[in-house]
Amino acid sequence: MQDKTVLITGANDGIGRATAERLARKGAHLVLACRSETKAQRTADWLVETTGNEHIDTLPLDLADLASVRAASELFLAEHPRLDVLINNAGVYCGSLELSAQGYELQFAVNHLGHFLLTLNLLPAMQCANLCGRVINVSSAMHTKGGIDFGNLRGEQGPKEYNGTRAYAQSKLANILFTKELDRRHGTELTTNCLHPGVVGTSLANKKGKFFTKAIWSMYKPFARSPEAGADTSVYLASSPEVREVSGRYFNPSQCLVKPSPTARNEQLARRLWEYSEQAVHEFLL
Repeated sequence: MQDKTVLITGANDGIGRATAERLARKGAHLVLACRSETKAQRTADWLVETTGNEHIDTLPLDLADLASVRAASELFLAEHPRLDVLINNAGVYCGSLELSAQGYELQFAVNHLGHFLLTLNLLPAMQCANLCGRVINVSSAMHTKGGIDFGNLRGEQGPKEYNGTRAYAQSKLANILFTKELDRRHGTELTTNCLHPGVVGTSLANKKGKFFTKAIWSMYKPFARSPEAGADTSVYLASSPEVREVSGRYFNPSQCLVKPSPTARNEQLARRLWEYSEQAVHEFLL
């Protein structure tokens, strides 16, 4: 990964932080894109001290606000001539209905829409990458429980009907559909893959989950994979020559190709989601 520029969203905690450490040790030039600039800088300082790699930058990015995504895109493109690897890692789980700055259900907004816009805005830098740029979307096996409810992406059904787990599954399904459609549209210019990191012991469910969700997760967390193990497939897809020409695929925690759900393989649904997402972010596209 020497001389490779890698942008990782949500790199200050959990899988993102573990991924950053592994890639820093491989010599990559890292850009840590995080909502909290303080936490991002703290992580950058820790990476420099821990790995000896001084090529660690930070980038302010709030995926819940498309204006912030656009600003982050502009800042990155102004400072970096190319992007070799984009790891769309950041994610959120909500137990209750919350909306983004533009009025979309928060999990859909952060886990999908923000990354959708970021990726499209950074395509010029990806197309300048040596050999072929790589986009990596961190999804989840939870996608199998999801569908895309186009009539409720702004929380139209209200807080009483909101199901956080269903919304999370929807956003993770969107990650795979986006992967498939990005490959169909730009597969000659870059590779795009997605992955399930496994059930990983991060703080995801503890941040915005309801009491019951937090209680259940506290019981399962001791048996979950470590963030370091959860980073395995992201690091593999970012750095391995074996997947240099592999695109539009879904990988499991053991770095094996697996089939996602039939819904995730629905080409018509993938195109419809792309068109919806493009309309949602159009005023923030560069």
